This record gives sequence, C-alpha cells and structure tokens, in this order.
Amino acid sequence: MINPPYNIFYESYYVYGLEQLFGCKVGFSAKPFVSLDDIPTRKGVFCFVVNDENEKQKHYAISYNDSYEIIDEIYSWCDVYGSVNANFAKTPQKYHGKLVSLCPSFGIRVWNGPQTVFHVLHNVFSSELPTRKFLGKFKRQLQRLPYSEYLSPINAKRDDGYVFFLSTLWYSDEWNRNDEGVNARRANFIHACKELDEVVFDGGLVSQGKDRSSEDLFADCLCGSVPLKLWMERTKRSALVFNTPAFWDCHGWKLGEYLAMGKCIVSTKLLNDLPAPLEHGKNIHFVENDKNAMKEAIQYIVAHPDYRMKLERGAKAYWEQYGSPIATLKLLGIER
Repeated sequence: MINPPYNIFYESYYVYGLEQLFGCKVGFSAKPFVSLDDIPTRKGVFCFVVNDENEKQKHYAISYNDSYEIIDEIYSWCDVYGSVNANFAKTPQKYHGKLVSLCPSFGIRVWNGPQTVFHVLHNVFSSELPTRKFLGKFKRQLQRLPYSEYLSPINAKRDDGYVFFLSTLWYSDEWNRNDEGVNARRANFIHACKELDEVVFDGGLVSQGKDRSSEDLFADCLCGSVPLKLWMERTKRSALVFNTPAFWDCHGWKLGEYLAMGKCIVSTKLLNDLPAPLEHGKNIHFVENDKNAMKEAIQYIVAHPDYRMKLERGAKAYWEQYGSPIATLKLLGIER
C-alpha cells in the first residue's frame, strides 16, 4: 500500500518498481500513514507498506532528499529506512539499525495519459498538496521518459571524440556555496573539454536566470536547455560523461542515469555512501577537482576505447546489481 503520491515526479521510480514486483496488487491509501501527517510531503520521503504472506504489515520509507539527515518521526514509524544519500559516518549510531544505503534514482514516466488521469482522480483528494501543485507533479511525470529508454542502446554510431555534458547552473548563497562547489567543478570539466583538440564538446551549464544564477562567473560555460529526449540521445552518443556531487553535495540524478545507461563515467570524489563503493578503473574513473587532471583523464579514455568499454560494462553491471527499481527493493529486503 502506497501513501497517495504527494510528489510522483520524484517517487515515480519506486512506484514503478513496486508495480513491476507486485503488479495489480499495488494500491494507494492514506490510512497506514495518518500518524505521519504531512511529514513525507515536506521532507522528501516515499512511504509505503507491504503485507507479508501472513498479511502482517511492514513499513518502509525511502528518503530521496538531498540531505543525509534522518527524520525521527519517519524513522520511528518504519521498519526499514532507505536513503539515496545515506552517510553512515555522519549519521548517529542510533539510526544505523534500520538505515539502508540506496543508489540515486531519477524521475521516470510510470503511466500513460489515461492512466495518469485515473491516478490523479483517485488520489487528488487524499493529497495535502494544493490541487494545482499536485496536478503539476503528475504533469511533470508525463514529461519524463520511461525507464526502458535508459536501458535501450542508441542507434547512432558513437563518436569517440564527442563529449556531451549539460547541467544546471545552481543558485549559490551563503549556506550552499554552489559557486565554489558543484558549479565550479562542472565548469572545470567544461573548460577541460574545450581545451582539448581531440574532443568535440557539446553542452554547458543552463542558468536558472540572472536573479538566481551567477551568470557573470560562468559566462563562458552557459548554454540553452534541450528536450529530455535529445539529452538522452546525446548522452548515449557521448564517449564519456561527467559526474560530481550536486546540490548539498548529494548524489544527483545524473549518477543514477549514467549508471543505468552504462556510460563511461568520469567523476570527482563522492561524499555520501552507496550500497557498495564504485571502484576506480572497474565501473568509474575518479579524478581530482582539477582541470589538468580532468584533461588527462579525458585524453586517456578517448585514446583507449577498450578501457572505456570496460567502464561501461562495469557501470551497467553495478546498476543491475544495486540500482535498478527491482534491485532497490531487494536492498530493502522486499521480494515477491
């Protein structure tokens, strides 16, 4: 039983996994979650209940929040607390018992138009979100791509010298300091690509607007957005992709998307936990946050296609074991 989808845009990945595992037995009801009030809505947590063979309920929570912090009320309610940004070193020991580290997920399209309308009508009166905002979440879900799109190979021939990278230029303030963190790391990678003769770079940073993004600091990296379908096609064509901790140094959607696609990933150090560590040279290529170090990594990968393909196979194998919707549920101890 699923808590009526307050934020289906973020929770779609887990709803899809449950539907794949249990089929038509998945339903929505607010009753098992009344003690939580609107906490999941505000805190970015997906809550659901699974009945075992004896019809005994087991409570599950999956935090897709950018923060590693544990929410006491939800931790007390659930039997298993999954988190895409678990950080056992920073989390008090008293929370370790129920905590499970998960791979980062990403928004997907779960239902077609008529199915989406059905779920909207079925759940709109159970949601504590304003109706307009609630409907907006379902509309955004429809604009995402189905999970199968991430798994299917692209038809176009890969260009070994083509590198595509497109990301948000996040707003920066005195608390998150993104201009010194994620924005600077992404800009370093863009500059590294642009300075290499053997690389044809495509992409850049997409501003949130002059009032929200430091456009003056990253003017040489700015570009326009592209439709998601085109982003997918260009990402699959790219010889390699770049990952770095995102907002609040969390695991961003891109890490999950890249692993699902089986991409050769160049990444700076990850700051939160994963179900199992990614290994340099096996399923990822770690690099320091330094433009010259990034240039060396890009040159090596472009010049060594066998190494690139090794990382691609490793990324795909890692995802199948730890990150797919079904694998995520298995990490929580849920199997049909």
